[in-house]
Amino acid sequence: MTPDRRPGVLLTAFGGPDSLDAVEPFMRNLMSRSPSPAIVRRAREKYEAIGGKSPLPDIARTIAQALEKRLERDFGPVPVRVGMRYWDPYIADAVQELVDGGVDRIVMASLSPFESKVACGAYRRAAHAAAEQLETTGICETDSLHMAPEFREFFGHALLHSLDGAPGVQPLVLMTAHSLPLADLSEDDAYVSGLRDVADAVAARAGLAPGRDVAGEDGLIGVESFGAVEDPIPWVLAYQSKGARPGDWLGPDLDGVLQKVAAQGYDSVIVCPVGFATDHMETMYDLDIVAEERARSLGLGFVRTRVPNDDPLLIEAFRRLLGPHLESR
Repeated sequence: MTPDRRPGVLLTAFGGPDSLDAVEPFMRNLMSRSPSPAIVRRAREKYEAIGGKSPLPDIARTIAQALEKRLERDFGPVPVRVGMRYWDPYIADAVQELVDGGVDRIVMASLSPFESKVACGAYRRAAHAAAEQLETTGICETDSLHMAPEFREFFGHALLHSLDGAPGVQPLVLMTAHSLPLADLSEDDAYVSGLRDVADAVAARAGLAPGRDVAGEDGLIGVESFGAVEDPIPWVLAYQSKGARPGDWLGPDLDGVLQKVAAQGYDSVIVCPVGFATDHMETMYDLDIVAEERARSLGLGFVRTRVPNDDPLLIEAFRRLLGPHLESR
């Protein structure tokens, strides 16, 4: 341990409005321009439906507090601060707070569990820009959250629990993640390969068949994805929350898969959102409201597994990822 080099942790996240009044400025930050009244109105309606705000800021703070206590057991005092890209507390403010508190070496860990340009890439740019303005030895970064076995273990347990109480007699498991524009993805993109790896690991932990490329003729007519159609319960990786940006998006799209599932004779779906570490609009609105209503309109039972939020397994996942960067302090 080097006493004159005090590390701190920057826990990065996408951000979300913490009140209905914050929806318009949050959307302005996200879009880099003033949103139209219609866009603001639609966004406010969605946030009203899930309690009037994004749950992410509160969840992120709770995770940071729990992680700070966990790290102290092994490494002594290590401050953990939340920095969000598109809402308060902003990444630049969190970096400033760490430096003002005596930190000169920042370890960045992301609540977005998979590498992507729109999330992790944006956090990285904001953090380094802030660090350049301050007296800090720089910023290093942990591996992506999805690489920690505890992250996969959580979803394996969550899926097993949901399977035990699944409605119907012929269910299908849908592993889901946020869709992205294909124009933003490279060949063998880390986002897609990471999701496939985690989905396969979660399926194995839940006793499902190994994943592979599934063509339409293998079981879900017209759907090509990654998954398995074998017993005991088939599963497919699908993508949700497609944005309004023109062009092709990563698929298969969740809504289209739900239609195929119903047409194939399945009577229920268990949705396991492996692409998300915390609850926010994509889980509480896009899944719990829109997808569930869609499934039930098609005659399908619907169950959604939990996401980690501040579960002890998530805290242990971050402890594992941060450890190599803190042991050399």
